[in-house]
Amino acid sequence: MIQFNRRKSETISFHENEVKLAKTAMDKLRTTIEFFYYLMEYRDKDSFTMIMISAENLLLKVPLKKWKRQSDVLIEIDPVLNVYVIISQSTDAEGGKRFAEILLSNIEMNGGEGAYCIETDIDSTEHTIQKVIFKMVERYITVKQEGRVNQVHIAYMNEEDTPKEEEISYFKGL
Repeated sequence: MIQFNRRKSETISFHENEVKLAKTAMDKLRTTIEFFYYLMEYRDKDSFTMIMISAENLLLKVPLKKWKRQSDVLIEIDPVLNVYVIISQSTDAEGGKRFAEILLSNIEMNGGEGAYCIETDIDSTEHTIQKVIFKMVERYITVKQEGRVNQVHIAYMNEEDTPKEEEISYFKGL
């Protein structure tokens, strides 16, 4: 007799909507990141920063278009869940954190609540595009499951770069 055992650990399993979010993020981000990798490898361009952000009570598409720079690329990941990614060219980790702080502040000033914000700095092409995207989405899912809103959270590409205690928030609200 074959017996099927379900996994009990929530740390191993992801909900269906989280898996679909990862797939959608991969589909929508891959080509753009490939282009930035090309620029980094063959055109000697600097690093870039990615910010994944969502909020409640404020549709982000229009304000994010206003708040971003001309050289930033806004990508709608899921309009129903209100999840977006901004890719900032020639931006280092510190600049990305500061921009994420500004975004969170603007969201709050415009009536948004429950904002989730993940920032990651890509300074080389050593990691696969898949790892970059999945690392960011995995961090987003974890932070959202823990309900850690209105803070900038970092998705580190290398485990050894991850601090023992999380460096949060460059934004504590107004």
